[in-house]
Parts: sequence; structure tokens; C-alpha cells
Amino acid sequence: MPKTREELARVLRENNGALLCAGGTDLMIRLREKKQFHYSLIDLTHMAEMAGIKETETSVIIGAAVTMDELERSSLIRRYLPALSKAASMVGSTQIRNRATIGGNVSNASQSSDLTPVILAYDTRAAVCDSTGGIRMLAVDEFVKGLGRTELGETDVILWFEVEKTAAFSGFAKVGSRKAVAISKINVCVKADIEDGILRNVSVFLGAVGPKARRSPFIELALEGMELSRRDERVLKEAVYAQIEDDIPDRSSKHYKKPAAYGIICDALEEIKSQTEGGERGE
Repeated sequence: MPKTREELARVLRENNGALLCAGGTDLMIRLREKKQFHYSLIDLTHMAEMAGIKETETSVIIGAAVTMDELERSSLIRRYLPALSKAASMVGSTQIRNRATIGGNVSNASQSSDLTPVILAYDTRAAVCDSTGGIRMLAVDEFVKGLGRTELGETDVILWFEVEKTAAFSGFAKVGSRKAVAISKINVCVKADIEDGILRNVSVFLGAVGPKARRSPFIELALEGMELSRRDERVLKEAVYAQIEDDIPDRSSKHYKKPAAYGIICDALEEIKSQTEGGERGE
């Protein structure tokens, strides 16, 4: 149970093959599936550098052990990353949200991760520590590669995430396999500046379409310069359908994901609209 970075580096060196555990919500399932009964755990929940949400003059710093519940309730997150608060609120059950962490959600590299589309839309960087105790800053998009695949080394640990403060608005929406405790069949983060009611600098990331959440340039192009309150539904729908066709041309799931993607993008835009009207952002 390391409490400092120095202690963490030492236990990483001395316990080759030990498993990292913060929330443990995915790890415990994996161990049961593999019928793995003998293992060593490094408990990360006592690491001060991995806890809490704070701000600097230019950034929001989110500890990797921050839970979904903390993300949902944080006034800093609602103010600067509203889609992250919304995404965290839709992860699993209350019990899961009380345990599951942002670091685990990102580093597990699930294609249905709810936080990853938001993390990528905000160009988030991660502070990664290794067994030497040194830290390097990496763009999350650089090390999350695909379904269950990252370029993090065996002794790499994400300590915190850093997001540059912006005035952008953002929305998140998803479609799951059931109404409650739903694992995403498709999800989306839409992030944009709003200038006189017009969408500018639009970023759209669709998740659970390919092996990892990815940018959607066709949709971004369609939304750029569009009026938020009077969207051109025909243009937007054509762009969404073209994007899904381009992303997964050979998969049968494209037929239901086209209308599903269009629906959740409209939901995310409505969420952004409500933020501009002063309803859901900040305290």
C-alpha cells in the first residue's frame, strides 16, 4: 500500500508481475474469469498524488484514483468538462460509481469505455510513473491503442490526468443494451465553442464503433458553423451515416449504429444547448 511515489517505485521494482488495484471493479471480474486465485496486489488507494481534483491557473488536474461519483459531483468538472461529469454519472450502478476510477476506465482500454471519448475530445494528457519514480507526460490518444491494448509498460502507473481549461461546452450520450447499468453499444462526446449561437471548433468522438473511440471528421465538418438552435437535420444525418459507413463498412452492426449515432449526437447537442442557457454547468 504505497503512499508516496518513491514507495510506489520501490514496490514496482520488488514485485514483478504484481497487479495494480484502485477500484478493482474490472480487475476482480477478470480474475474470476481467468480462475486466477494466486496473485499479488499493489493497492493504489493511499497514493496522495492519485487522489482529488484540483485546478491550476491553466489546467484541471484529476487524480487517476478519482471515482466516477467524484467526477459526477465535482463543480470543477461540471464547469470545465461537463461531458465528463455526465459520462461518469452513466457508468454502471451506484456501487460501481463509488469504486470505479478514471485511471482504470482509461487504462483498461475497453472499446465501450464511457470516459474515453470525453478524455480524447479534450486532448487530455496523463502523468505516467514507472519503477524509477520518474514521470513522463503522454497524450492519452498516444497510448490507448485499441480493444484492451495500450502502450503502457508493465511497471507504468497513471498518476493523474491534466486537461487544459477552455470555455468550450460539451455533451455526452450513449445507447446501452438495457435501460439500467448499461454497457455502451455506442456513445459520443461532442465538444464545441459557441459564438453567437454558432458551433465553432467542433470535436466529435464516437466510442464503441471501432476498437477505440475515434474522431469523427465527417460529423465535425457538418456541425462546424451550424446554428445550435436550428440545426440542419438532413445535413447532420447524412454526415453521421457517412461517418459510420466509413468507420465500419464491413460490419453488420453499422445498420443499427447509424440511426443510434444520429440519436445520441442530437442528445449531446441538446445537452450543450441546455448548458448555454445556464441550466447545467458549474455550481
